[in-house]
Amino acid sequence: MCCQDEFKGTNALHALPCNHNYCDTCIRVLINQAATDEAKMPPRCCTRPIPSHIAKMVLSREDQQIFMRSVLQFSTPWNERIFCPNPSCGEFIPRRDRIDPKHPFEVICRHCDSRACITCKRAAHAFGQNCPKDWDLDVVLHMGEKSGWRRCYKCKTLVGSTQECSHITCRCNAQFCYVCGAVWDASHGCPNNCSSEEELEKRRVEEEARAIRLQKEKAAREEAEKIEAAAKQEAEQRTLESHELNAIRIRHFGERDRFCVFERKMKWLMWTRHGQAKLDVLDRYTELQAKMHERHARTASHLEDRQVGAEMELRASLQQSEKSVRIRLRHMEAYCDGLGRAVHGPARVITEQDLRLLGQQYNVRDDLERLHQSKINVMRDKQAKQMEQLLTKQQDEADKLGAKQDAELETLETEFAADEAEFTKIFKARKERLQRRWEIDAEAERRRLEVETGLRYASITLPDWPEATEKKDSVLASVSE
Repeated sequence: MCCQDEFKGTNALHALPCNHNYCDTCIRVLINQAATDEAKMPPRCCTRPIPSHIAKMVLSREDQQIFMRSVLQFSTPWNERIFCPNPSCGEFIPRRDRIDPKHPFEVICRHCDSRACITCKRAAHAFGQNCPKDWDLDVVLHMGEKSGWRRCYKCKTLVGSTQECSHITCRCNAQFCYVCGAVWDASHGCPNNCSSEEELEKRRVEEEARAIRLQKEKAAREEAEKIEAAAKQEAEQRTLESHELNAIRIRHFGERDRFCVFERKMKWLMWTRHGQAKLDVLDRYTELQAKMHERHARTASHLEDRQVGAEMELRASLQQSEKSVRIRLRHMEAYCDGLGRAVHGPARVITEQDLRLLGQQYNVRDDLERLHQSKINVMRDKQAKQMEQLLTKQQDEADKLGAKQDAELETLETEFAADEAEFTKIFKARKERLQRRWEIDAEAERRRLEVETGLRYASITLPDWPEATEKKDSVLASVSE
């Protein structure tokens, strides 16, 4: 199927589920390509994967290991794939079966024993150093700091204490001081000589002070928000009562209405032009179709006239033949009726051949009508075939003309769609420029009033653009198909 070589024995070929036969070399090429290109994984023919027992038969042990590593890598989602940070290695590191208690946030490369961080997927960080990309850890640490938790220096676990004792033993058996976080000494205790009661009292006082401060800040913020809301309301009322800003707003609404009228007019002209172009195409093809039907009718009429003329010629030929046969029969009958008699001269001799010729002539007379009808039938069959061919040819011509009309209409529709898209783009840009000008105009007038009066004014509301409710069918009712 692939290399198209010839093989004498069927043992050299492998039948795949799609009933195609492959040799060992071609299957090995397919599998090796799939091991290096994720788009070709799994190796397949006719979208059906190659069975595993066939792959195992043709691949060496080393190739099998390479293929299985590729399967493991490609089956891992992109955001979870980790590669060895060693530049000279770069091998894929598969998922861990178990977590290393000493290094819970690290994985080890099986080829070069290099360590990688599972968070940032780069080289492992130094002992006791957090990953700079571990955003969730930063949030938890910030929350733990507010709650008075301590982080184990060994396993980095957050530990909280419900007892008054400052000696903490983590689940990793690490011992440290809950007050300051220093490593606990078995003989001397905390190296900083922390007093847990004093430290806890100090923390309670600090927490109460912080709560009072936050409450004052919240009250001040709420008061400022009330003042700001009142000032904003006064500014909005002042803006509504300002004659200058109201005049600008009225001018903006007038400009918007004029712009909308202009846009509708231009859109109507564009749609009218499109509709007229479509009507011109339809009228032109209607005229062509009328001429074609007229030509087809003339051709069919001419063919029928030829048939009628041919039948009339056959009828005239039949009449002439019948007349000739009757004359010949009268002479032959008169000759044969005088059998053995002679009025003047010797007696006639009527032979058997003369009688046979007379019988043949009778047969000719009797077969004239049948032969004539046979000729008529043959001619009519030929006429029917010619008419059928003519109708088929005329139908093909009509279909081609209709297809040409459809293609031209489709081209017009494509051009119309492009024109409408360009029209929408241009007027959208014009609307944006006009709205920016309104903003600048209103902002300049507002600031001028604030400088003159020393009072605060709110920004005026800019006019909204109405939704496009016009439809092409309703606007172009006069030029509809």
